[in-house]
Amino acid sequence: MKVAEIMLRDYPAVDKDETLEHAVRVMKRYDMDRVLAFEDEKLVGIMTKKDIMVKLATLRTRNLVPGRMHVSSFMTPDPKTVPPSMTVGEVARKMISDNVGSYPVVEDDKVVGLVTRWEIARLVNEVSPDTKAVDVMITIPEVLKTTNKVLHARKLLLQYNLLFIPVLDEENRLVGYVTVDEVADAFLAFHDVVPEKYRKERIEHLLVDDIMRLRPPIVSPDSSVVEAFEKMRQKNSKGVVVVHEDKIVGIITLDELVRLVASKAS
Repeated sequence: MKVAEIMLRDYPAVDKDETLEHAVRVMKRYDMDRVLAFEDEKLVGIMTKKDIMVKLATLRTRNLVPGRMHVSSFMTPDPKTVPPSMTVGEVARKMISDNVGSYPVVEDDKVVGLVTRWEIARLVNEVSPDTKAVDVMITIPEVLKTTNKVLHARKLLLQYNLLFIPVLDEENRLVGYVTVDEVADAFLAFHDVVPEKYRKERIEHLLVDDIMRLRPPIVSPDSSVVEAFEKMRQKNSKGVVVVHEDKIVGIITLDELVRLVASKAS
């Protein structure tokens, strides 16, 4: 199977000089966490929610609002690309080695599509439908508590290069989850509504409880990876929690499913 068979032919795109506010609206319209940036119809960058999460909490941007910041200040310039003729297995392995979540698909110097983790992960149904959750799950290095600060969630997501972290309440019950998207969206909203002079103090008091998504998707260790992916797809969640006898034993994210496809597909 080739990249051309699974890539998105309709994808979010903006001019690099557009405002961050506009770019985020485009992402939302496509229900995606990234947007391609162009200059005079030439691909010059890609901006993701992770880029926003990383840069929007810095001192340099704390005195600005999204309507006055531009895509060019947040995007990763000159993104790596793949041709439509590359096999799915090759692009999955490249995605892992490059530690990226997507590639613009380029043919004859023109962008013809976009392939993301989602398109790769969807193929577990074809390459390894009988694989169980326990065979691909990872042990979560740390969980979040509802009372943790959002800045702590940001730190863990970056420190462990995670896509998804479960959230427990004070009684250690699983109540929610946080991804890069929730942190980035919280920072965007924060910059939009909080006056500059209050930002430094208030951002340090923003709690996980304020931004987390509720009712995380759950599978058992014996569940198939197909079921895990389907639960992720239904909630548009980058991960699921693996639970055994009411205890968290691991998580599966899009990254683990991409790795599975990389190991099974040619």
